[in-house]
This record gives sequence, structure tokens and C-alpha cells, in this order.
Amino acid sequence: MAATNQADETIAYLKSLRQSRRFLDKPVPQEIVDDLLEVARWTGSSKNTQPWEFIVVDDLATKKALSEAGAFTAFLANVAVAIVIVLDGAAPRSEAYDEGRVSERIMLAASRHGLGSGTGWFGTDEAQDKARDILGIPPHRHVWSAVGFGHVDTAAPQRATSVAGGRKPLEEIVSYGPSGDRQKET
Repeated sequence: MAATNQADETIAYLKSLRQSRRFLDKPVPQEIVDDLLEVARWTGSSKNTQPWEFIVVDDLATKKALSEAGAFTAFLANVAVAIVIVLDGAAPRSEAYDEGRVSERIMLAASRHGLGSGTGWFGTDEAQDKARDILGIPPHRHVWSAVGFGHVDTAAPQRATSVAGGRKPLEEIVSYGPSGDRQKET
């Protein structure tokens, strides 16, 4: 189906985005990094608390160390740049929401610059401790994720998705109303 208006084009674009994990050894200009940080800065947050700090990591040794910190961070070794999202730790529930918003915004901005991106997750206490140690982050602050980005290596083999066709059908994941009806009443 051809996109017929701006909404159709935007929806098609958003549906086409994928996490990238394989990158070329090619730098990203500082102007683009600055642009992504500006987008992050302007991302909305719960009660406008802006509970974050962003640590830009572009040196090989630190990217490698971060890539070894968690079970879902290996790809960070090969990104051009990683933006580590550090949270205040004052309101963990709302900060989880805010972190998701800012991560996605950084990834969308990277995509509009023609870059691929992915989220590295420091999902255990041990992984968080390692990331904090690597970056010199105080123990009361949270560091759950880093957005890594760069020029995608399109020649590298891509991992197959675990769900045939890429996504479950809406009928399996959507219900309407408190009764959980799978069909919307007309």
C-alpha cells in the first residue's frame, strides 16, 4: 500500500525501523552527536523532572568495557558512539518511563540522520554496578541503558527475528474493554 499522506508515510517509516547491532568502523560527526543530545534534552519527562544525565562514550576502551558489563550490551563494542543514560534514582518508576521515552527519541533522531542504533541494557544489579564503576557514576544513581549508534554494516549477516513475519498479529495482542473482547463491538 503506497503512502498517501503524511500520516501514512510516518506510520510506514516507524514500522520499518529495526534495532541495529552491526556497524561500520566509521565516525559519526560531532554535529550529529550534538543534534541527538539536543533531541534528548527536549524529550518530555514525568512532571518535567528531566531526571537524566547523558554520558557520551566514543573511545574504544570504554565502549569495549561497557560491552562486557551486561548480557545485552555486546554490540556496544562496535558502535561509533554510545550515549549512556544516567538517572537520578529518586523516582525509579517514573524514571523507567522517562528512560524509555528518551532512548526512543535518540534512536529516532539517529535514524533520521541515516544512522542505525540499538539499546544496550544493563539489566541486573551486577551489570549496573559494572557500568557505574566503568563510568565513575555514584552508587545512588541508576544506569540501566545506553543507546549505541553508527553507520550500519549492511553487508554483515543479520540475525533472524524470533517471530515469523516479524510481529504477532494484532488479533493476538489487542483486546477491547474490561471483558478482554478480541473484537471491537460495532
